[in-house]
Amino acid sequence: MTEAAQEPARPEPPRAARWLVLLACSLAMFGNYYVFDALYPVTPLLERTFGFTGEQIGALDTAYNVAALLTLVAGGVLIDRLGTARSSVLFAAVGALGSVLIAVLPAELPSAPWRAMMAGRFVLGVGSELFIVAATTVVGRWFKGKEIAFALALQLLIARLGSFAADRSPSLAAGLFRSWQPPLLLAAGAGVVWLVFAIVYAALEAGSARRYGVAAPGATDKLVLGDLVRFDRAYWWVVGLCVAFYATIFPFRTFANLYLTQARGLSGAAAGDLKSILPMLSMIGMPLFGLLADRIGKRALLMAAGSAILVPPFLLLPFWRSGVELPGIALPWVGTIVSAGTPLDAVVSMAMLGLAFALVPAVLWPAVTYLVPGERLGSAYALMTFCQQVGWAAMSWGMGKVKDAARASAANPAGWTAVMGMLAALATAGFVFSFLLWRSERGAHPHGLERVAPGSGTV
Repeated sequence: MTEAAQEPARPEPPRAARWLVLLACSLAMFGNYYVFDALYPVTPLLERTFGFTGEQIGALDTAYNVAALLTLVAGGVLIDRLGTARSSVLFAAVGALGSVLIAVLPAELPSAPWRAMMAGRFVLGVGSELFIVAATTVVGRWFKGKEIAFALALQLLIARLGSFAADRSPSLAAGLFRSWQPPLLLAAGAGVVWLVFAIVYAALEAGSARRYGVAAPGATDKLVLGDLVRFDRAYWWVVGLCVAFYATIFPFRTFANLYLTQARGLSGAAAGDLKSILPMLSMIGMPLFGLLADRIGKRALLMAAGSAILVPPFLLLPFWRSGVELPGIALPWVGTIVSAGTPLDAVVSMAMLGLAFALVPAVLWPAVTYLVPGERLGSAYALMTFCQQVGWAAMSWGMGKVKDAARASAANPAGWTAVMGMLAALATAGFVFSFLLWRSERGAHPHGLERVAPGSGTV
């Protein structure tokens, strides 16, 4: 009786193959992020053309969030069963379909343009959030034990270039912004790019799987209800900070184009350029702040500092008028980031928001690994994401309601003060959570957030 010959171990994929996979997946993420953010520069046109209310604009985000919440139930299981290659193509196709529906359905259903666009945003939410989970899993598979931290940072940098480009689209593609539909058709084109590079990634994955040994994918994040009672207080402070922070930043980005044009009198192009400071500083700052946290520890203190920086801009924007208008500021390979005539006070406020947008996320998500045992990490991240989406959905809708109640508009810019106050209050709540976390880490039972490495050295 002869023993069955064992299949020889396949070699690891070469360095070039890993980086090609990362590049294809990251360019797909670029399209994903562009599609998501491309709606916001169009919101002034939607108000003028269709009479969208603030509540309706906020509800466009809420539709996306509801879809994202539903994906948390079954999405991780689907990715585990289909594999990252097939699931990436499937979710990119769903997301690309959503981008087309957003651009086309309101024109096809003129009697209900808001509901038509909300349906498109819902479809986008299903594809987009699951694609992001799959893309993150790809990095874990191909870079496990290698340059995984750098690979994740590079993927996020390329993805946020999509947000940066979408913010600057009124300047880069000014000719399209005479009507609401052409910019969204451009976004639908970005959705096609998203799908194309997802297919390129899947082809690279299939070819490499036949020749090389690639790490098996880890389990995706799933919400286990039994874990909810096992997390200690420090974890819940982080969840509170996460909800307050993202429910401040993302809804502000939803309404920023409207605010900057109506309350501050900027042109659509100038508002887009100014708003693009947020993703630009985030792209630059997140890797640097991550390295800083690894080098000095002090993670709870860094989160408290970032949360504190988030509060003043929402008080400065409505109340501070510097009286100084800046000349145009351009950067090599980037172009104009501050249009001529933009007030200094608005630039300072936006730079502070961008700094917070870089600092807090760079430390917040890795901090969970210090607070939760490895076997419950998936539940911890899934719960945190769930709460984040709930807070974001509620705040976007609530901001729209407050905007409508205060009759905020170009004719009544003072109405925006209540909206900014709402954001300042939530940002303050985020700082309170971060302070409570920092205080707990200074107490008798710290988790190692303030140390360079958990369990080593002194605070």
